[in-house]
Amino acid sequence: MDGHPAKFLRARIRHALFTVVPDRLTGGRLRARHLSQPIELTKIVAAHPDWPRACDGLKIAHLSDFHFGHLADGARIREAVVAANATDPDLVALTGDLIDLHADDCDVLFAELAQLRAPRGIYMVLGNHDHLHAPRKVIAAAREVGITVLINECVDIDINREQLRIGGLDWSNRIPEDAARLRKMGAVPHLLLAHNPKAFASASAYGIPITLAGHTHGGQIARRTKPQHNLAFTHRFTAGLYERDGSHLVVTRGVGAWFPLRVHCPPEIMLLEMHSSD
Repeated sequence: MDGHPAKFLRARIRHALFTVVPDRLTGGRLRARHLSQPIELTKIVAAHPDWPRACDGLKIAHLSDFHFGHLADGARIREAVVAANATDPDLVALTGDLIDLHADDCDVLFAELAQLRAPRGIYMVLGNHDHLHAPRKVIAAAREVGITVLINECVDIDINREQLRIGGLDWSNRIPEDAARLRKMGAVPHLLLAHNPKAFASASAYGIPITLAGHTHGGQIARRTKPQHNLAFTHRFTAGLYERDGSHLVVTRGVGAWFPLRVHCPPEIMLLEMHSSD
């Protein structure tokens, strides 16, 4: 195991207490109810003057936090993939926590994600759960099916004879670490993927047009009339579109969960349409 044994053990205990035991006590009804919730599609449009003109109107399908395992099986992942493909995206972004605990069955997960269709590619970063057990196995399985895994690095893709630079930050819970990693990237990306929304503090300081993140699950339990009031109270950015100094952040509620309860906070995939502006 090349992950974090102590954190992995704590996660297993938490998983047993908040997921497995309650689900067994209800005869599996908690899990069944959780998986029966439809995955919503949220559409967002944003613009930035530094977004390449050749990429005006680029459509990005943003998926995150599958937490593949007890609360998200292959059928649930397939449901999200079908929904994402139906949006006809140019590019797909996966912003971490693809697995929940064990990486042993991640080949099943990536066999489903291999069905994603986007002519400009599929790009991924790791979340904290992806690091718990065997992150190298997760990375290898993703790359095996053609997904580009970004680990504190950028890639350039050609679109209509212009460069779109995509950057990816590995999991971090510390803003200074995000800033240091961005400095080491050298060139500033147009699009940044990061599991933790905290990365936006550094991304906006660098003038990065758009950052995509997950991690919060939108709090999983939120007020019906005020969804920003939710259980992710330790995070400033919990769900939706944010702006700071002209830069944008999009946080998705994600597809999965680590305990089987979502209240006024349904699972989602996002479709971002990004434009250049003067």
